[in-house]
Amino acid sequence: MMYWNVDAYKSIGRDEAPKTWEEYEQVLRELKEAGNACPAGYAPSSWVDLEQFSMVHGEPIATKNNGYDGLDAEIVFNTTLHAKHMKDIKRWIDEGLLLIKTRETGLSTRDAFAAGECAHYFGSIASHQAVTEQVGEGFLWDVAMLPVYEGTERKNSVVGGASLWTLSGKTDEQYRGAAEYFQFLAKPESAEFWSTVTGYIPVTDEGFDYLVKKGFYDERPYKGREKAIESLTYSPVTPLTRGIRLGNFVQIRAEWTSQMQAVLSGQKTPQEALDDAAKRSNTILRKFERTYNGKTLP
Repeated sequence: MMYWNVDAYKSIGRDEAPKTWEEYEQVLRELKEAGNACPAGYAPSSWVDLEQFSMVHGEPIATKNNGYDGLDAEIVFNTTLHAKHMKDIKRWIDEGLLLIKTRETGLSTRDAFAAGECAHYFGSIASHQAVTEQVGEGFLWDVAMLPVYEGTERKNSVVGGASLWTLSGKTDEQYRGAAEYFQFLAKPESAEFWSTVTGYIPVTDEGFDYLVKKGFYDERPYKGREKAIESLTYSPVTPLTRGIRLGNFVQIRAEWTSQMQAVLSGQKTPQEALDDAAKRSNTILRKFERTYNGKTLP
């Protein structure tokens, strides 16, 4: 999601968030020209820059429908629109339209936004609650879906987060307890508590409908969180937008992040970094493939 400062937009005569990356760049330029020292805070995020970006553009991260169709998938994010996007990000940084914001250098992108220092930042809708608690009184801000490049037919984004699993080999009594717990989690009231205290979305249609009926999303501090649902359900799911199924993907994320940090420190160009990240990630995938050779995964 894109978090944006409403007051900063008003200062340049705008009242709506950009829907395309081209318009986003124009907004950044207008903010800088108007004297805004930090049009947007930036830190490399595979969740935003790679995963969600690729989903909403309908671009592959790997072959075999992002790994769903076989363990022999190969990384291709260095050959897609993602490569152009990372070049644009580096250019925007070089031009002072984006400022690097990390905890190591002072404030994270979220904290810099909540402090009113930067006019934008990108992050999960889960941060909505944290931003709500951090911003000062009278600070007007809102959220919007991730922009797409002009000429792109927007696709659905994908949900993140952890999972709950019920494993085999337990007793009937333990399974009854697990079933009762899942039934408790599925209650609309549980969805309301979950969404209220965390900022995360409800996990069932019944829970979402319950919140809508109660007017949960009509007023602050919860107004805007429905944008995540709109993004997740923007289009019918396709083989490329149902998610990512790549072995040891956490390590692939780490490789991507490490290479992007090399870009920001001036050691590599974006294309060099993406090529290296893809090469190292494919090594990870081949190791995973050998580990599960001949096995059928669920």
